[in-house]
Order: sequence, then structure tokens, then C-alpha cells
Amino acid sequence: MNKANKKKLIGFLGIALGVVLLSGCTQNFCSNLDKANIAYAYDSGVTVYVDSTDEIPDEYKIAGKEQYWSVEIGGSSSAVLAYIPVSAKAMGIDTTPTTLYSAKKAQYLTQTIISTAISNGYSTPSYSYFKRMDEKVLDAAIAEANKAFNDSNHYNASNVTASMLNPFNKADCYGNEEGVEINKDSILLNYGYVKFSGPINNAGEQPELWSQWKIWNEELKSELGDTYVPSKEFETLYTQQIDAVLNSQRSCISTQDGYFGHFGSSSSWSAPIEQKSWGYAWKKGFFEGLIVYPVSFLIDSIAYGIDPVLSGVGQVLSIIIVTIIVRAVILALTFKSTLDQQRTQAIQPQLAKIQAKYPNSNTNRDEAQRLQQEQMALYKRNKINPMSMLLTLIIQFPVFICVWGAMQGSSALASGSFLNLRLSDTISSVLMNFSNNWYANPTGWWTALILFLMMAGFQILAMMLPRWMNDKKIKKLPKTTANPAQDKNGGNMKMMSWVMVIFTIIMGFALPAAMGLYWAVGALISMAQTFIMQGLMGKKTKK
Repeated sequence: MNKANKKKLIGFLGIALGVVLLSGCTQNFCSNLDKANIAYAYDSGVTVYVDSTDEIPDEYKIAGKEQYWSVEIGGSSSAVLAYIPVSAKAMGIDTTPTTLYSAKKAQYLTQTIISTAISNGYSTPSYSYFKRMDEKVLDAAIAEANKAFNDSNHYNASNVTASMLNPFNKADCYGNEEGVEINKDSILLNYGYVKFSGPINNAGEQPELWSQWKIWNEELKSELGDTYVPSKEFETLYTQQIDAVLNSQRSCISTQDGYFGHFGSSSSWSAPIEQKSWGYAWKKGFFEGLIVYPVSFLIDSIAYGIDPVLSGVGQVLSIIIVTIIVRAVILALTFKSTLDQQRTQAIQPQLAKIQAKYPNSNTNRDEAQRLQQEQMALYKRNKINPMSMLLTLIIQFPVFICVWGAMQGSSALASGSFLNLRLSDTISSVLMNFSNNWYANPTGWWTALILFLMMAGFQILAMMLPRWMNDKKIKKLPKTTANPAQDKNGGNMKMMSWVMVIFTIIMGFALPAAMGLYWAVGALISMAQTFIMQGLMGKKTKK
């Protein structure tokens, strides 16, 4: 491989590595309130709220060992009943280090945090601790709900029901069962965030994450004693696990307040996400304000305009339309360099003729110099500046990163699904999931496969089409003598093209489905552009 091609290959690999490294460099738009709402989706407590004893399992109603109670609101007993499902061996035992809570809503807490703590030999908090923590959360959530109505007695012991508290229309559920729906009027769904960040102050400011949780832990330590509250090891494990979940969430760019995302252990929880303004985006960074937010704004506006309930169709169409808009803007900004690139492709047959005149240019310095002179003269006659083509890469690179960030951060794209495929899920995560009768497409397995094949196929065609078109033209030229330099250069260029194709496919496999669709549509646009401009250039190229 000659030096020029080596530089091109190294440059491409550098850009590819940069894409991977910089793909997460756009700022996370999630506010403290967003993070607190998302955190509550993963740990909404262990207490189950019901309206009658008929809804309480018999094992929690054994005489003398009743494990249910009447919920107090504002210091008065209400008609709402509560119980905490626990494992049989933990019933009534406060100090056991192996207490596991069987409430379906507590799945993440028990299976990820408590089970890890037990396997590491950490002592776990007691039944009393979790009960009192849930009571504190409920009291604070009701107080926040009343504050929203400017009425400290709007929700009280005489009018609150279990259905007003539960985040779903079923008291205890994973959230993804048939017939179960999110309850957007739930007090705990809307104000349970107080567990992690506390209430918003009078100035409208949100306290730091974990501030309220730490305060309540200290209060419960004084109330219950050190034995019954989280140990330092458990506190560290708990906060690290929740923080890890929050750090992986980016879908908080919303142009209006609403319920978005697929959060919780069963990915069935839609969390309240704050509306973000353009000013908020500029505070995050230059590219966030210049490109990321406007792209998300376009996605939101088009998706809501087509499908206000965000069922999936609107999001898909919004991606297609936004892709066309973004590609049009890029073409407008790089028209001269794009034209040069197409002209370069169009004169390949003439370049091949020139190269055929100097078959020993790879070993003969004089031939190499004359070859370079004739090539530059050809470029000049056709008004081509080879260096201008770098402008396309310079503009496309940050735009690609910002579009990626916008689609990762879009709350609209993180909601709903299209043919059971959630657009915020990576193609790889869906295709590697063979659970829950995957062949019936409950998680969009077949949809993801078709999307991946379309993206890969279109990318291959888009990247190879110009070369195939030029090869067809070159084959029509009479070949006088063998030209090792020309053959070697052609082989190197083909290898580079296939390296780019393979990398693109591998990268596309790890992309969110939304970006996979973006690339697929972008590839179709590239092919159309190649056909149109190659045809025009073929007629206008100077001989």
C-alpha cells in the first residue's frame, strides 16, 4: 500500500475511532428532577397499597401476625390499606440479614441490590426500615401534590384511595402484564421523586440528588437504631447501582412536559420528564444548542404532529423527514466539496487513461512526477480542488455526533414502539435477546433484524455504488499495457472501501434503532445523489 493510501486508511480509522469516542460527548440533558423521577421507577418501595382486605394475600392476614395496616395521611387513618410482601422465613423478623421482598414492584431492589448485598456478605436493612422509608416518601409526595394545588388539604385521609397512589392500574405488578397500564394521575408516580432529591423549594430549585434520602436515613437511624438501617456497605452499593442506571439514561430532551421512556426493571415505567428549552440547551454547550436541541425539536414537533400519542409511527416518519432535512442542510453547506467529489468520480476513466501512460510510476521517479503533473492538470481543467473534499468530512463528523446525541436524548423516540421495536433500544440488544418467545416478535426481534439488514444493505450499496459505476466506465477503455501501479492502487482502494463497509455494519449493529433508521434513509439519499450527480457530471466533464 502506497503512502497516500496508508494516510487515507489511517485517517479513516482515526475518524471512526473518533466517532466511537465522541458519540457520548454531547451533554446529558437530564435534570436532577428527571433523574429523581427515573430513579423512583427502579425503586418505588416495597409497600403495596390496596382499598380492601380482599386484595391482600391470606398469608399476610394470619391472626396475631397481621402484616397489613391502615395508611395514615396527615396524622389521620385513611381507608387505604398497605402491606409488605416478604419471604416466608422473614415474616415478622426484623433483624434477619436475608430479608427479601416479594412485591413485584420491588423487583429491581430485591434482585439487583439486596441479592448482591447478600452475596457480598453485607447486612441488609430491616423490614421496619423499608416500611418507615415508604411512609416518609408517601407523606412527602402527598405534601408535594397538595402544594401543586395550593391547598394543603387537597389530598387527605378522607378522600385518598389506593388508585390515587399506585403508579399502575393494578396494585402490585411488574407493569408489563396484559391489561396493566401506567396511571399518570398517580401521586407516587408524579411526586415519588422526593425520595431521591427532596421537594422543590420556594425558588423553584431542585435539591441535589440523594440529599433527601440521606437525611431520612439519618432520621431513621436515630428512630430505629443502627442495626435496622442500611450499613455503609449497603448505602454505597445502593447509590452506586442507582447512579449506574441514571448515568446510562439520556432520553431527557423533551420540548414539552410529559411521560416518556421505558424505565424500571421491566422497562414498563413512563417517567415524568421536564420540558427543556433552547436556552437550557445552550447552557449545556455550543453544539448542544446549535445542533442537538434543534434536531430533537424537529423530531418532537413532527412526531407529535403526526401521532400525538407517540405510538411509534409518528417517530419513524419524523426520523425519515429529519434525515432528509439534515442531509439537505449538509449538502447546502458542502455543495462545492460534494461537487468536487462527484467530479472526481466522473473523471476516473480519464485518470485511468493517464495512469496507463505511466505503468512504472510506482518505481520510476520521473514517470511518477509526470503522472502527478498530468493528474493535477486534469483536476484544474475540471475545476476540482482535491483538498476541498475534506470540508465534507469536517462538517459531517460533528453533525453525525450531534444527530446521534439528539436521537439518544430524544424523549419522544424513547417512547412507544414500532412493530414492537423501541427506537431507543440498540439493535444488538434486541437481536441478542432470545427470551420471552422472541420468534413471536414481542420485543421487535424480527423488526430489528429487518432494519439491520436494510441498513447494512443500503450502506454497502451507497459506499460501493460510485466505485462500481466507475469500474464499469473504466472497463470500456482499451487497455494497452499492464500497469502494476494502477492495479495496485485500485486494489488498495477496494480494500479501503470494504474496510469502511465492514466497520459501518459493525457500528450499526451497536446503534439505537433510531440511528439505524437514520443511516438506512441516509444511504438511500446518498445513492440517489450519486446517480443524479454522476449522470450530470458525465455529460459536463471536459475531455
